[in-house]
Amino acid sequence: AAAFARRFDIPHSFDGAMSADPRIDALYIATPHPFHFEKARRAIEAGKPVLVEKPLCVSAAEARELVELARARHVFLMEAYWTDFLPKFSVLRKVLAEGLIGEIVTVMADHGEFFPPEHRIMRADLGGGPMLDLGTYVIGLATGILGRPDQVMAHSTRAESGVDGQTGMLFQYRGGAQAVLHTSLLSHTPCGAVIAGREGMITLAGKFYTPGPFVLSANDPSRTLTFDEPRSAYDGLHFQVEHMAWCLGQGMTQSPIRPLSASLLALETMDRARAAGHATRADAPFA
Repeated sequence: AAAFARRFDIPHSFDGAMSADPRIDALYIATPHPFHFEKARRAIEAGKPVLVEKPLCVSAAEARELVELARARHVFLMEAYWTDFLPKFSVLRKVLAEGLIGEIVTVMADHGEFFPPEHRIMRADLGGGPMLDLGTYVIGLATGILGRPDQVMAHSTRAESGVDGQTGMLFQYRGGAQAVLHTSLLSHTPCGAVIAGREGMITLAGKFYTPGPFVLSANDPSRTLTFDEPRSAYDGLHFQVEHMAWCLGQGMTQSPIRPLSASLLALETMDRARAAGHATRADAPFA
């Protein structure tokens, strides 16, 4: 750590004692996925508010244990699911809450990026495969809008390294709604999303999980709403940090925008999809 700090002119470095340092007000955990649980656990036990990079943990079981610890210690814990904190998604939640597209019947989303064989996402011991990285966005969109699916169907294909290379998912909901999702590390895909209701649909073109526009097209073609966000790529990462600071100022122990229940639901659903698709688990090679 000290050598890395010297190389990049970082004023402070730590060799495992960061959580205990009284100068530290809060912590952001951005290690590879399998290390989230242990690093966050140490922070919580030290009484430090903690922002954990998505996914909160590699499984719902780990996440539940972490959430229970944070609640018992009355320590702030939040998943860094940055998409939820973008202005675009704040407006989107209002549009859906007002019922502007009617009853939602379909959510479609994909997220695919090409990664070379030597990338850490190809390593099973580092939580490889698309689900814990790219898949968090498509699953988070579906569970955030439609909630807990009644049935989860999935199929995965393997990459040469042994991790799952891509996964297609179908979530079925009581009442007939469906979510059709796809994630891949074998190729680039459009990364768009559609939220379809009985009275219209919302199209999120480009990388749906980043700052950018969306278009609401009602069944009546004369009724169209366009939201344009004057940011692009990853300019919006600061919103989640600002929200965390606000929460701490209010004495909260979790976010009202990304409550711990939302993080747990997404991971529980991901576990179901991984089991249904026979995808690689973060702690075991594909078999």
